[in-house]
Amino acid sequence: MTMNNVTKLFLGGMKWTGLSTIVVTVVQLMQFALLARLLSKEDFGLMGMIMVVIVFSQVFTDMGISSAIVHRQDLNKKHLSSLYWLNILAGIAVFAILLLIIPYIADFYNEPKLKDLLFYIAFIFLITPLGQQFQFLMQKELKFNSLAKIEIVSVLLGSTSAVLLAVLDYGVWSLVWGQIITNSVKSLLLMMYGWRTWRPALRFKTEDLKGYISFGAYQMGSRSVNYFASNIDYILIGRFLGTEALGIYSLAYQLIVIPVTKINPVITKVAFPVFSLNQKNDEVINQGFIQMTKMLSFVTFPILIGLIAVSDILVPVVFGAKWVDAVPVIQILAVLGLLRVLMNPNGSVLLAKGRADLGFMWDLGVAIINGLAIYMVVNQGVLAVAIAYVAVSFINFVLGRKLLHYVTKLKAGDYFRSLKVPSIISILMAVIVYLLLLLSIQIGLQPSWILLIALVLIGVLSYVFLAAQFDKNLFNKVLSMVLKRKAGKA
Repeated sequence: MTMNNVTKLFLGGMKWTGLSTIVVTVVQLMQFALLARLLSKEDFGLMGMIMVVIVFSQVFTDMGISSAIVHRQDLNKKHLSSLYWLNILAGIAVFAILLLIIPYIADFYNEPKLKDLLFYIAFIFLITPLGQQFQFLMQKELKFNSLAKIEIVSVLLGSTSAVLLAVLDYGVWSLVWGQIITNSVKSLLLMMYGWRTWRPALRFKTEDLKGYISFGAYQMGSRSVNYFASNIDYILIGRFLGTEALGIYSLAYQLIVIPVTKINPVITKVAFPVFSLNQKNDEVINQGFIQMTKMLSFVTFPILIGLIAVSDILVPVVFGAKWVDAVPVIQILAVLGLLRVLMNPNGSVLLAKGRADLGFMWDLGVAIINGLAIYMVVNQGVLAVAIAYVAVSFINFVLGRKLLHYVTKLKAGDYFRSLKVPSIISILMAVIVYLLLLLSIQIGLQPSWILLIALVLIGVLSYVFLAAQFDKNLFNKVLSMVLKRKAGKA
C-alpha cells in the first residue's frame, strides 16, 4: 500500500471519528462543568475510586482479544464465534469476582459507601461483552461512521441522565448511573448493529482460540500494568489523603485527560488497522506515524498549553470558587497531557508489528517506576504526586523514542522535526493569552464568562493565524478536509 493510500485511509476515518470526538468532548466537558457545581469534592473523590475499579475490570472483560482481532488478517466466523463467547464468559467471571471483593475494596479506602455503589457498577461487566467484539470488527473494517453515531448517542444519554440526577440531588449516584447508562446503551447499540450482518454461532472450541489467546494475554498484561501505572495516583491519593484530596486531583486530571483521551483516538483508532495492513513495511509505518504525531500535536498542543495560560480564570468561572486549589495541579498535569499525547500512538505501532510482548514488558517497567515514585511523595500532597507523575512520564517519553527506533528504525530527527512547528505556535499563542490575562487583572477586570470567552477566542484566532503562517501545507490540508465535509453535507 502506498503512502497516499495510507493518508486517504487516515483522513477518511478521521472525518467520522473527528465528528464523534467533537460532539462527545463538548458534551462531557459541559457535563463535567455542571456536575462540578452540583456535586461535592467528596462525590468526585468517590467516583475517582470507582473509576479505578471500572477501568481495571474492563481490562479483563476484553482479555486483549480485541487487539488480536484487529491485528489478525486471517479471521473467520468460527474463530469469531468462539471469541465472542469467551468475552461473555470473561464478563461473567469479572462480575462474580468483583462482587466477592467489594468489601475488601471498601476497607482499603476506608469508605463504606463504596459497597453499595460498586454493587450496581458491577452489572456493567455483564452488559459490555454483548457488543464489545462488534466494536472492534467495525474498527477493523474502518466503519467509523457507524461507530461515531453509536458513541454520540450513548454519551448523550449517559451525560444527560447524570446531570438530571445531580439536579434532583442524587449526589454521587448521578455519576454512577451516568456510567451505567452510557456503557449499557453503547453495548446494546453495538450488538444491534453487529447482529444485522453476522450473528455468533453456538460454538466454543479451544482450537479456534489458537494464537488469539497468546496475543491477547500479552495485551491484557500490558493493559493491566499500564492501568496500574496510570491509576496508581488515584489509588494512593484515595488511600492516604482521602476523598476530598482525590476530588481535587480528579477534577484537575479529568480536565486534562478528557481532551487527550477523546482527540488521540481520532487518529489512533484509524492508525492501528491501517498500520496492521502495512505491518511488513516499516517505511510506510514510520511515515504514517510521523504524520499522525504531527496531526495530534497540531490539535492537542494548543488546548493543553492554552489550559496552562487560562486555568487561573477558567477554574473559578467554570467550576466555581471551591475548586481553586486545583489550579496548580491542572498546570502541572497539562505537561503530563502533552507527554501522553505523544506516547499514546506507540501502542498502535507495537500492536501492528505483533509486538504485544514488548509492549507488556515496557509497560511493566514504567508501572513499577511510576508506582514507587508516587508512593514516595504521596504524603506531601496532590501537587507532589502530579510533579512525580510528570517526571516519570518524561523519562518514559524519551526512552520510548529508542523503543520505536528498535522496532521500526524510526529516526529521532524526523520525529522531533514534526513537533517543532506545533510546539512553537502553541507557546506563542499561550504567551499572548497569558499577557492579556495579566493586563486584564492590572486594569481591574474581574474573572467572568465574558473575559474567559474573549481570551479563548483570541487564543484560537492567534493559533489559526500562526498555523497558517508557519505550516501552510498542514493548515490547508486540515482546512480542505473540513470544507469537503461541509460541501458533502450541502
